[in-house]
Amino acid sequence: MSEGPSGPIELRLESLGRTLAALDAAVRGHASRLESLEQAAGRLDGYSSEQAGVLAELLPRVDQLAAAVEVPGDGLGSKAVESAPVVWALLSAEDAWTAWNALSGWVETVAVPTLAPTARQIPPCWPMHVWGRETLSWLHQTHVQAYGAHGSAAQAAEWHTRWVAQAYSAIDARGAAPGGYCDTAGHHSERVERSEPLRTEDWSPWLVRARDCDVERRRAEPPGGGR
Repeated sequence: MSEGPSGPIELRLESLGRTLAALDAAVRGHASRLESLEQAAGRLDGYSSEQAGVLAELLPRVDQLAAAVEVPGDGLGSKAVESAPVVWALLSAEDAWTAWNALSGWVETVAVPTLAPTARQIPPCWPMHVWGRETLSWLHQTHVQAYGAHGSAAQAAEWHTRWVAQAYSAIDARGAAPGGYCDTAGHHSERVERSEPLRTEDWSPWLVRARDCDVERRRAEPPGGGR
């Protein structure tokens, strides 16, 4: 009669064996899935490395595009308005001082070295006259537009072939300095007579004089009557 009590134990052992077998199969299944996950992770890692390389190539281009559309707060204004013409009639004394110096720097470092004008094409006394200041001012701004962030080779070519010629014509026009000759007393220049190259030392003293007088006048009589 000893078999009676052993029957349930054997059944429990058999059930436990089946449970262990199921657990073992489950563990093997998890191991297989884990291996698959590891393989997938490896493929993702390789994909990420490849994408990182692509991103490394694209990021500089993105930075360039961002720089082209950003609006910096520098002295020239934003990229969108850096080629805006200077409205001299409305400038305050401080803004006029800045505009004169910007124009002077551009004429000295860009216009004269690039164009190599003669004193007949741009008379040394140009800063003393509205026609000289206005003409070289818009020539300056069209140059900034052509060679700025939004410029193009076509605009640069147009600057040289169209706007430079227009500026020379404006200076040569009646009421300005036909043939390079200014009829204002005291403005005679031997370099104009000899059609010699324009030098910074020829026009710079005139610019300092014109700038200082202009700024002083604006301080005494602010544009628009403001104080």
